[in-house]
Amino acid sequence: MKFTRKQYVRAVKVVISCAFITVLFSFVQGEKLLAMFRRIDWWYLALSFALLPVMLSASCLKWKVILGDKGSHISFIRLLRIYAVGYFFSNLLPSTVGGDVVRSYYAGRLLDNQALAAVSIFVERFTGILLLFFLVAFAPLLAPELYRSPYIQVPAAAGLVLLAITWFLLRVRDPLALPKRMLELTFALLHGFSAWTGSRLVGKGVGLLEEGCGFILHKLQRVRIELDNAVNAFRKDRIYLLRVFLLTVVFYFLTWVNVYVSFRAFGVTPDFLHVCALVPAILFAAHVPVTLLGNAGYFESVFVVYFLLVGIPMEETLAMGLLLRLKMLTMGVLGYIVYLFYTHNRKEELEGLENFTRQ
Repeated sequence: MKFTRKQYVRAVKVVISCAFITVLFSFVQGEKLLAMFRRIDWWYLALSFALLPVMLSASCLKWKVILGDKGSHISFIRLLRIYAVGYFFSNLLPSTVGGDVVRSYYAGRLLDNQALAAVSIFVERFTGILLLFFLVAFAPLLAPELYRSPYIQVPAAAGLVLLAITWFLLRVRDPLALPKRMLELTFALLHGFSAWTGSRLVGKGVGLLEEGCGFILHKLQRVRIELDNAVNAFRKDRIYLLRVFLLTVVFYFLTWVNVYVSFRAFGVTPDFLHVCALVPAILFAAHVPVTLLGNAGYFESVFVVYFLLVGIPMEETLAMGLLLRLKMLTMGVLGYIVYLFYTHNRKEELEGLENFTRQ
């Protein structure tokens, strides 16, 4: 039986996820973790779950604002349903079809314009990630002693670099011209070397490398086009930009509150400024897609490592992380229920999604 590349990648992610979970629980005493769950504060637990619809609504409202007049015929409730379905695909379904792709596909059908839907998703994500880069670099100023740790220094430096790259992509007319020229010269030399050696293996390796670089350049070119579309929209309407920015800030504030309240559910009272300083770096690190099902295992491990920097024991952070995981699974289950009622011909819908991801 021949396995596809996607199946190999999925298998590797399963192994990595199991490794993270095994290592994480090997460092935590089971009795201490169970003690954390025995002392749950039910009021804070209820408040923690009550934040879910608030955060979902904030994200959906931002998406609605981005769509503007072109999406005025799509109700907020309908967008909320699409967002919930996206959570199902991201957090419960071990599929290569991500939540953003699902949202783009369904919104594109309602708009009768897949390109517009894709741009709206990109703008929503881009503004969130851009603010995340800024917060990763500067949020630790709320607790400056954290800058002594490489776990803060490296993400902060990366955030600054990525902000600079974004600025460069926005300001330079053709930012990929020089990289393209350099790659052309490099591969001309490599092809010459391959011809000189007469080795088919070397030639194949050069061909694969050239194909990979071409794929990356193509993706970067698409990002540049989408960036131009987003910037043009913001330039035309400053109020539009302000609304999107404020809703992005609201979402990150709710993220801080979500982590803080989830800690309080186990009787742990972290310094809120420490939460604000650490969470951006955690989200930045947790964005790396190394495992399946919402980065299961890896996501919780990142939280544990970072909150050790401010003296919160592993079992306390792990309990909080497991609560966050439970809430993500809850959103996934709710998204599945919505999905069951939202679609009629599931086979046709899934085939459409698979075709959409190949485009």
